[in-house]
Amino acid sequence: MTTGSRKRPATTPAASVSSTTPVPRATTAPPPRPPNPAPPPPSARGDGSTAAASIAAAVVAAINSARAQQGLPALTVYAGLQSSAHGHDLAMAAANQLSHQLPGEPDLGTRETNAGVSWTAAGENIGWTSDMTQAGALGLEASMLGETPPNDGHRRNILSATFAVVGVDVYLDSTHGRLWLTEDFARLA
Repeated sequence: MTTGSRKRPATTPAASVSSTTPVPRATTAPPPRPPNPAPPPPSARGDGSTAAASIAAAVVAAINSARAQQGLPALTVYAGLQSSAHGHDLAMAAANQLSHQLPGEPDLGTRETNAGVSWTAAGENIGWTSDMTQAGALGLEASMLGETPPNDGHRRNILSATFAVVGVDVYLDSTHGRLWLTEDFARLA
């Protein structure tokens, strides 16, 4: 479900949670999975981009800084969520379309489960910008954090006390001149 969306000439974010309400809620947990391995090194990412990995790390730092300012614990980066986010960025780039679920693609909960995440709550923020730099990605993040109710789904995902882990992926799409950003959130079972 899209809980917030904003269209701008150069940037577009969208937020989603796995439930049918605008805030994350507990859902039936998928079957237990083995422990999630450590994330692959940046050079082993599907796009081989150390620049994209560096930008994603800056976004994680911005998320955790915003959470600290609100007295919330930092989110831990979780490899399965990074994998889920990366796959979704690739799907959006291939379709050149911002969407939480593209035709033929599983929904968020299924994507996270397929990536080995045993979750009880899940959420997602997505966006794109034509500014394919760290400043562009941080601009998307600032836009998400600057939202106000009732259209603040991104902000609520970022500052949710429900979520404990995150996977952030940035894909630099030279074909379409876009930086794609996916932030997958979860509370683990």
